[in-house]
Amino acid sequence: MNNINNFMENIVVKNNMTKFKIDKQRHEKKNNKAMSVLSLTAGTRQQMRPHVSVTPETSLYYPDFEGSVRYKTSRAFTLPTSPGVYFIHDFRGIFYIGEAKNLQQRFLQHHTNEDNVILKELVRYPFGELRFYWLKTKTKPKAVKLQKYWIRVFQPNANNIKYNKDRS
Repeated sequence: MNNINNFMENIVVKNNMTKFKIDKQRHEKKNNKAMSVLSLTAGTRQQMRPHVSVTPETSLYYPDFEGSVRYKTSRAFTLPTSPGVYFIHDFRGIFYIGEAKNLQQRFLQHHTNEDNVILKELVRYPFGELRFYWLKTKTKPKAVKLQKYWIRVFQPNANNIKYNKDRS
């Protein structure tokens, strides 16, 4: 069972990395930069090891999660009560990114009174195992900053607000 979970998590990571690489290529073309080593060409079998970090300044591909639980109410006791950013995803990838002053409380709120219709439907009919990942932060403003960054990177379906860097 553990091998299946690891396999599914690896596929999710690879799918999200591929999406981010394509978005990065579009951004580089837009800014007339030379294509980087990360180009995706047909038939390429390069294995890229992503640089993972919590800070937006250095992290390019995927966050370094501090923990995860299955998306079930009974798992709430294992969550920290500190502020942080959380990610809800299944086999298809990340579909919601949020921030909370208390991760455990926010996890329970998602189960009791969820107003986001898209998230409700995705949670009701998951593809594979539904998981709740988190990154702890020292303060809530730091969590908000990280949340905005990761929403810009992944552009999850269930997040209503898409934070665009260009505000002109």
